[in-house]
Amino acid sequence: MKPAFAAAAMWVVLIAGNGHSNAQDAVNLHAYADKYPWDEVGDVSFLQNPAVKSAVAGALIDANLRQMILDDTASGRAVTAPMVAVGDYLYMRAFEAASGGDVSWGLLIAQDGSDAVACFSGFGAGETQKDDRPEETVRSSWYADGEVFLTRKFSCPANDEIQDEVGYRVLPALATARGKLQYEWCFGVLNTGSGLAGSMISGDGACFIQADSEAQALVKHSCGEGDLCLIEAMIEIAEDDDRKLIREVLSVNRAVEQVEPHGSYLEQVGSFADGVYAEKIDGCGAASMPGRERVSMHLSRTAGPAIQFGQRYCAVIDATGDAPNPEGFQTVLQVRCGNGPDEDAALRSGAAGKADVLQLRASSAREVSLQETSLLRCPIRSSYAPEWWMSDLPTNVRSVQF
Repeated sequence: MKPAFAAAAMWVVLIAGNGHSNAQDAVNLHAYADKYPWDEVGDVSFLQNPAVKSAVAGALIDANLRQMILDDTASGRAVTAPMVAVGDYLYMRAFEAASGGDVSWGLLIAQDGSDAVACFSGFGAGETQKDDRPEETVRSSWYADGEVFLTRKFSCPANDEIQDEVGYRVLPALATARGKLQYEWCFGVLNTGSGLAGSMISGDGACFIQADSEAQALVKHSCGEGDLCLIEAMIEIAEDDDRKLIREVLSVNRAVEQVEPHGSYLEQVGSFADGVYAEKIDGCGAASMPGRERVSMHLSRTAGPAIQFGQRYCAVIDATGDAPNPEGFQTVLQVRCGNGPDEDAALRSGAAGKADVLQLRASSAREVSLQETSLLRCPIRSSYAPEWWMSDLPTNVRSVQF
């Protein structure tokens, strides 16, 4: 363990390879939010900003396509609205007036200039009409690293559509294309049936789960058929139909109508904090990190709350602190620590181990800190979750008002 614990008819997307900016050239493009692309900030317009030009140049060799994004937008021949901030990104969209928006393009760029994607939409051959002639339909495709990673049957998103499109489609699909899973909340009613070839969380945050998978077993452990469920998961986007596929489960929450705190204080803390964690600086995907170097936290455990990190196993005896809430809270855990879960009963009786105090801070849905060490909640995998944790899975039931 570490010391801390011991073009009209064409469409394309531009993508800047993984970070052309470095620390000494750090930029912040947020100042351009709510401004037109030609408006200046510090005597430099967005389209002439070196960080923007570098991102486009690093993504695309074709000078004509660079011109469409940088020069055609600046020329005033296209209809353009003020740019909008989208999380850690900035979005610019323009379209040919004569097309009514069907022929359009948009640039989505990280506010530090490290990454960018851009969308072009136009007319392409769609479904065949009754007279056997192909129908001209509007389509947009998103490319990353020179490859298409998402195609949509719409023009490039307008400013009032980009927030949902980026959160629900573009970034998850981009993560999938780059071989990474995307962090996601899936919210809706759980439905399972032979015709579904698995389970589906139907609703605004629809997600799908493969039949007979570990993910399906974990979801069904805590959320029943027909229940309204809130699932924290790592997902990928299906290439053929853009469905969100749950690959790894972080937590399962059954939404209930009551909003008052329920259960003991430790059970309430556990509904936010139960999970298997890795140090945030390493991340969950560190292949070299064995299970014993992760932190397994189970405060709502029926056999008794416990925390294990490294070779240190701590039976949690009591806890005091703030009322658990999504905005963050702090809790002090009274523990008795020994060498392993086989000492659990002796630890709780005081016959073994040593008394200690652990400080737990929850700062977000996925992040906590234990003894000032920042932790990131990881997907549930039997390969690195200890047997005592897996044998009594936390339900993580949270009261959700709806």
